[in-house]
Amino acid sequence: MTFPGQRGKRRRLEVFFAPRRRGKGEMPTASTYGYHFRKVCVSAGLIDADDKAKYTPGSLRHFFASIALANGVPIREVSRWLGRKSIKTTVDIYGHLVPEAWDRCRDIMQNAMRPAAEGVEGAVSAA
Repeated sequence: MTFPGQRGKRRRLEVFFAPRRRGKGEMPTASTYGYHFRKVCVSAGLIDADDKAKYTPGSLRHFFASIALANGVPIREVSRWLGRKSIKTTVDIYGHLVPEAWDRCRDIMQNAMRPAAEGVEGAVSAA
């Protein structure tokens, strides 16, 4: 992201996808680039009523997870992309965003069983 510095000079910062620390194999965290992220938000005019940054790296993380899950990305993949060691935390936080999963599963199972059920005389419909 490019923004004007305090002296009017244009500055460029890689905020959203910061590189890993050399040789460490670790993803950047909010604490490693949060200061620059907030500064870019303020410079871009993305501020709240108190003139503080309106967004945080955490708010973007929640936005990513929410949008991905609401559009059908499997929760296991989202959990992995968020860097979680266990899917449980992701399910606890975002599980409510995939309530249609039960409906999808029921429809899939119903369609999978339909050919067998239709061939049986007097079969009861699962609908």
